[in-house]
Amino acid sequence: MSEVDQIKNIRLIKITAICGILIPIIILTSIFIAISVAPWFKWTNNALSDLGVGGLSAFFFNNGLILGGFFVFIFSLCLINLLKNKIGAYLLLGSSISLVGIGIFPETIFILHYLTSAAFFILLTIAMLIIGITMYCSNSYRTLGTIALVFSIIAFVSPLALSNLNGIAIPEALACFPSFIWCMFFGIKISAGAQLN
Repeated sequence: MSEVDQIKNIRLIKITAICGILIPIIILTSIFIAISVAPWFKWTNNALSDLGVGGLSAFFFNNGLILGGFFVFIFSLCLINLLKNKIGAYLLLGSSISLVGIGIFPETIFILHYLTSAAFFILLTIAMLIIGITMYCSNSYRTLGTIALVFSIIAFVSPLALSNLNGIAIPEALACFPSFIWCMFFGIKISAGAQLN
């Protein structure tokens, strides 16, 4: 690898690390602020998207998802360049676009909101599964790969296991929050100087 390529690779890793670390900070903070200003919200009776319909909660929820989706988008572009098997990274890229769509199209725009929400959860779950397998097969990233696989299983099982609840906020949170935190783990890992295979 030439010196120019090494510099580009270092910059790419730094951008990936920063975006990965910021993803859960931005998204989870905005969601929990939205919940804090929405006393009507109940984890067992509502969907997370209910926070995006109106009032101050909608401001934090929708803008948090849009901004967070932007960072997931950049993170995904970096993963496409860093990973040998790029399928999972491309699916994560698709989920980032869907995440932005959730913020742009609230529940009041039912069809577009439903399509972007469904696409987000499906793409994210499959992306984490494939990324997990890819990294598990890499000697340097087996632990992160295992974590990604576990999180993808949680994302798949939680809607079925918690289908008796009146609301879907808890299954939604279990389906996506761990994946956001995984992005932070990955960012911290590569910022510590690990080599990608």
